[in-house]
Amino acid sequence: MSGGVDTSFIQVHEQALADVDEVYHAFLLLYRASDKCVYGICEGKDDPTFYQSLIEGKLPGHWQVKIIPAGGKKKVIQAYHAFNWHRFSKNQICFFIDRDLDDYLGRRQQQPGDNVYITDGYSIENSIYDCKMLLNVLSDIYQITLLSAAEEEVIVTLIAGNLEAFSTSMIPLMAQILLWRRAGILANLNNLKLEKIFKFTATSIVSSSRDLLLSTAAKHIGSPLNTEAEIASAEQEIAGCVNLPMLIRGKYITWFMVRQCEALWKDITAIIQRFTCKPKKRIEFSEKIANVIFAPRARIPASLCGFLDATYIEYINSRESSRLVRG
Repeated sequence: MSGGVDTSFIQVHEQALADVDEVYHAFLLLYRASDKCVYGICEGKDDPTFYQSLIEGKLPGHWQVKIIPAGGKKKVIQAYHAFNWHRFSKNQICFFIDRDLDDYLGRRQQQPGDNVYITDGYSIENSIYDCKMLLNVLSDIYQITLLSAAEEEVIVTLIAGNLEAFSTSMIPLMAQILLWRRAGILANLNNLKLEKIFKFTATSIVSSSRDLLLSTAAKHIGSPLNTEAEIASAEQEIAGCVNLPMLIRGKYITWFMVRQCEALWKDITAIIQRFTCKPKKRIEFSEKIANVIFAPRARIPASLCGFLDATYIEYINSRESSRLVRG
């Protein structure tokens, strides 16, 4: 399927012209034509942590990126249409939006410009979390260090199996979220407490029953469940995804990653027998600081790397070439 953007771009363009765009004015406060700087506009307040780290790794050392959170996908697109693209270079100013469940909402792949990046999965988190990142976190934060290749394989296999089990268990919830989106219901997905549904043992993750998962989610989120037949039909759509973890809401995947690290640390003596006790954690780790911990250890997705080459890097090379000619 092709991805899309959650809005009509004609309507957004008209709205951007009619309203004073706060994001655009925030950009103008930061912008100086002479600065060696590129600019990004993303959806939420957590996104700059990831994009800042991923983008900075691509830029020459004397260049910087400044990221502005817009407060939602619609506002990112509004900001795009507020810019005077005769005045600014599209390769210097880029926009980053989540794919979410747009593929399943009948929305066409419609980007307002080549300087708009749409994530491969539900969000940027889905593309950067992997077993190797968790191995780094286990080493740096939990001091589970100097693992042999065989020990790493034990942990990687455990993580991969648990992620698959978690993602499969989340199919009914993602199906219900899809139905809420289709109905235009503004469900507060942040209210869901996954620890009330999932528990980690020494080597596995255990989910509540499907019915209990759905009823708990509806209670926490405060939105009504669809009929059993409607949910079952939507589940078939979700289950057809080839890479299921890419379809799970990014914040839910973050929860899994944090809790998986905690579970591995708590039971490391049972998993890797040469550990006779739990190592001392360097800091307390939770979802509240997950982005700060994960972002510096993330590897850039191939799609984002190509996008940055075609935009920021192209712009930087052009400016540097012009400077050399003038010099």
